[in-house]
Amino acid sequence: MDKFMSHTPKFDVKVSTILDATKSGERTCKLTGKRWTMDEDEIEICRKFSVPPSAVAPQTRWQHHGAWYVGFQLWYQKHPETGAPVICTVHPSSGVKVLPDKEWFTKDFVHAGRDVDVVAPFFPQWRALQLAVPMPANRNHIEPVNSVAFVSQGDENSMFVGASKTKDSLYCHVAMDTEDSAEVYQGFAIQSSFNIVHSRRIYECQFVRESADCMKSAFLFDCRNCENCFGATNRRNAKYLWFNEQLTKTEWERRRAGVGLGSRVVAETHLKQFRDLMERDAVWPENFNEQVSDSSGEYLTKTTRVTDSYFCEDGATDLTHCNFSVGRAERCAYTGYPVGSADVYYSASLNRSQMCKFCFLTIGSRNMEYCLLCYNCEDCFGCVGLQHKKFCILNKQYTEAEYWETVDALKCAMLERGEYGEFFPAGYSPSYWKDSGAPVWFGMTEEEARGIGCMFYDPEGDGAVGDLATAAQCKNVSELPDHCKDLAKWANVALYDDVARRRFSLIPQEVDFYARHTIAPPRKHFIARMQDLWAEANCGVFMEAACTACGRQLRVAQNPAHAKRKFLCRTDYLAFLERLG
Repeated sequence: MDKFMSHTPKFDVKVSTILDATKSGERTCKLTGKRWTMDEDEIEICRKFSVPPSAVAPQTRWQHHGAWYVGFQLWYQKHPETGAPVICTVHPSSGVKVLPDKEWFTKDFVHAGRDVDVVAPFFPQWRALQLAVPMPANRNHIEPVNSVAFVSQGDENSMFVGASKTKDSLYCHVAMDTEDSAEVYQGFAIQSSFNIVHSRRIYECQFVRESADCMKSAFLFDCRNCENCFGATNRRNAKYLWFNEQLTKTEWERRRAGVGLGSRVVAETHLKQFRDLMERDAVWPENFNEQVSDSSGEYLTKTTRVTDSYFCEDGATDLTHCNFSVGRAERCAYTGYPVGSADVYYSASLNRSQMCKFCFLTIGSRNMEYCLLCYNCEDCFGCVGLQHKKFCILNKQYTEAEYWETVDALKCAMLERGEYGEFFPAGYSPSYWKDSGAPVWFGMTEEEARGIGCMFYDPEGDGAVGDLATAAQCKNVSELPDHCKDLAKWANVALYDDVARRRFSLIPQEVDFYARHTIAPPRKHFIARMQDLWAEANCGVFMEAACTACGRQLRVAQNPAHAKRKFLCRTDYLAFLERLG
């Protein structure tokens, strides 16, 4: 890889001196106090990117990024000029303003540019610029059609979906090619289904985890090519299973006809039975990686030399400590969501970008540092909300010679102050921490979040839930009927979830979906439902466990919803599947 920022000779000398003196060994994270070992590989990565070693532990870096991720949240803000309500991903208490996506892209925020003071701390200067430049409300990569979506990859007629490509669907997150479905997380090619976690090619199913190529079934874990099953674990090519009991077609159909999952009482009873079945019968492979070479981590698919990473897909190559790489990414380190990007360091949510460091939401750009929401830009430092710009610092335009001279001096000063080499402060995040990715995906506790400076505020404060906050009558979720057939009159009724302490309503499309698919009415805020769905998946926190067959030590991903699990190493897992037939 070409050395990044070769136009900064003074900085290059300073950072090389630091790296030459750096030795491998145990370190203490400056944000959490946790210990980790900085090895020679990490030091070599710093050399490649010309950055000083981070004082933050790798897991804390993921948590820090996670606190910036949208996760799953939608709020109301007021348009900064007209006062009109805007549905957005940015909580108004964050202080960050928003504009509707279409309007945002018509603006040029170079007018917000300001002089940089090299001798003063950099991050407060950048924060002032961040607060002066609004964000696009929903950060969509592809404009959705007739949808309420964020970070859309091309949604159509869908409501409350994020980082997805869906049609006629509800409450989905990281769901690609999904249609007529609801509550899908990490799903690919899901159709007419409900409550699906990390599964592929699923048709007319409910409550499915870690499965593929299944249809007309419910309550599946780690199943492949199964049809007409109701409660099954670790099965292949099966039909007519009832909680792992083999039935005849006639008996299975008789039992299935007697179970109506449109009733909450019935659905929750069988969901508990499914959880008991998983704890008793299910075995977990050391990971769910598929078609990988020289790779380690969890949820890796078709990767090469991807190490210590989580959920990387589609041919990712040479990644270290990366997460949510959807779309080919290459040579990235300590980065989240490097979609179709290369040579990225300690950044998050980059799409089609190259040679970027310490950036967030940088799209189609190259040679960027400490930039936010920059589209199709090149050689910019500390900029926010620019499009098609080059040689800008804090959104101010420079000549090429002025730019490099100033950047060299700025990076040297930041390096001496201990600023350069670390990500933006957590308190600058536009996301509400509790609904971001940090708690569930990366195991961050509230104490840790407060420790690194995440902002905390009332989720319903500053008009974040719109008119629901002033609803004259707000019914408790406990008043919702048991069965979906009795739900028609509850569309758009203000509801209060006293556990989540949040107001919401069931939208008409949701009520219709439950009726068509015989789904029991939920008694939880939709954010809480999505967080429950996240918790069913393995997360980006790893631990040691032993293979229950051979005793070999394994490195496995934690699962927030399933603390009691039996693990098998890859060899023993395949032998176990063979014995099941």
